[in-house]
Amino acid sequence: MSDCYPNAQQRDYEGRRAEAARLRDQQRDNASNGFDVTPPPVNGDEDRFKHIGFPGFASFTKGLAHNANGLVDPSSLQSLLDALQAGTQAALEQVQLGGGVRKLVNPLNAFAYQTTGNDSNGARIAAAPAFASRSTAIDMVERYWMALCRDVPFDRYATSGLVRAACDDLNALGFADQFGFVCTPETLFRGPYAGCDVGPHVSQFLLQDFQFGNQPIQQQQRYPRPGLDYMTDLDTWNQVNNGDVDPSGLDIIDGSRYITTLRDGGQWVHIDFPHQAGLWATIMLLNAKAKRAKAIPYGMNRAITTAEPFGSLGGPDITIQSGLAGVYALKHAWFQKWCVHRRLRPEVYAQRLELFRRGILGGAAGNPCNDEKFNDLFGEGAEVWRQTKVLNRIYEHNRQQNMAQDRGDREGSWLLPMGFPEGSPTHPAYPGGHSAFVAAAATVAKAYFADGPFPNPKVPVDGGSKLGDYCGEPLTIHGELNKLIANVTLFRDGAGMHWRTDGTTSGPNAGARRPGCGIETGGNLLGERLAISMLRDARSTYREEIGEFAFEGINGNSIRF
Repeated sequence: MSDCYPNAQQRDYEGRRAEAARLRDQQRDNASNGFDVTPPPVNGDEDRFKHIGFPGFASFTKGLAHNANGLVDPSSLQSLLDALQAGTQAALEQVQLGGGVRKLVNPLNAFAYQTTGNDSNGARIAAAPAFASRSTAIDMVERYWMALCRDVPFDRYATSGLVRAACDDLNALGFADQFGFVCTPETLFRGPYAGCDVGPHVSQFLLQDFQFGNQPIQQQQRYPRPGLDYMTDLDTWNQVNNGDVDPSGLDIIDGSRYITTLRDGGQWVHIDFPHQAGLWATIMLLNAKAKRAKAIPYGMNRAITTAEPFGSLGGPDITIQSGLAGVYALKHAWFQKWCVHRRLRPEVYAQRLELFRRGILGGAAGNPCNDEKFNDLFGEGAEVWRQTKVLNRIYEHNRQQNMAQDRGDREGSWLLPMGFPEGSPTHPAYPGGHSAFVAAAATVAKAYFADGPFPNPKVPVDGGSKLGDYCGEPLTIHGELNKLIANVTLFRDGAGMHWRTDGTTSGPNAGARRPGCGIETGGNLLGERLAISMLRDARSTYREEIGEFAFEGINGNSIRF
């Protein structure tokens, strides 16, 4: 037996320092190689509308100064563009806000650096669909139907006349041609990825109770008052858009239950933290002792038999990796939002329609969607508005809201009924921040945990007051992670905050739906790619011999590294 014991004084610290430096250099080189220096693609809306005398008409301008018709003051818009070009704290202090009560959300995060994964400014996604595209118009029709269906319980979609009307309208407009699948009560308002249309509408990761250390976490959540929407009159809309008021935090809460409606889901994503969904998911998988991915050398019949994972490849590591992915995904989304696309929110597109309904921008007598100026501004989308069945329903819905809440002129409107009192946040729409950070976090979970049957699936019963056993088509772990991505993304849409294309992708090999349809838009794909680059860097730091990370991406593609 050797009498030589480990001696901290005799270790090769110079060698360790050199190896640590080499690893950091390698990560730097990887990030540099992953940095795309070609200019990001844009849809041309900013230049187009400036050229025809409507600067900012199709751009994000919330919180800036606007005229009485809700159109941005050109000098206020230019002050924002100048500040973003400079990208400094001093420059952004010179932005000319409107009322000044509502502030812009963190533009400087678009310029922040990161030391793990690829740099945000070198990432690329497809340009957002143009304002005048058919895609954007049909997307907006879905926003309207989501608002109308906010209080229909998911388990009653199959028997709801409102849901059937939504499906019929969207299908007649060509929803599948734009987004990759036909709308049915089983697919409506769901994601396009494998597993999204299997079983309950809500992912198990947003339903099941679990233990957070020694604390029981029950996933019942506070739900806002059914039937109460916001910003349905033009007076309130203008005040909120100009930043004269900030109604944040004025939600009326009626009780607690498991998520059973779009309105419930909207409230979950109203006040969540960026790392929350991913953290919950990884903790639940750890608690369930879910099988680790083949890349991980710990576990039954694996390479390491004398030790268990902890600080590396164990609970502390896996949970924090998903949280970090969420935070860094926000940097990637913020660069695209502020420095590239500056896409307007759906609530603003709807206000542009309302200006025509009122005859402020034009509009043929009795048919505001059928004059030359409307055709010019809305392009291919103009025909969608002449075909859809949703506008009359929205007008009546908003009329009833305005009468009941004593708003504005008590008449109806084509404004988008918002799920939050303050409407959308004061940062651009594309891509969605939630869509990026939830996809990044779920991708980390896919890398560390193997796919397989989801254990003991549940479904809300008795109006969401409790959970019962789910006995339908089998659910899978990775399928429920895909559903988690889609839920967190589309619940924001259901509250009126985002376009479908802000979040989901329907590019080549779009999961189990319609391969080859659409374009690779949105924050889901951005977040997935960011997470892969972070995992690439993390694996180089482990002393364990890590195998190949291998799992299916959201587009159905095989990811291996």
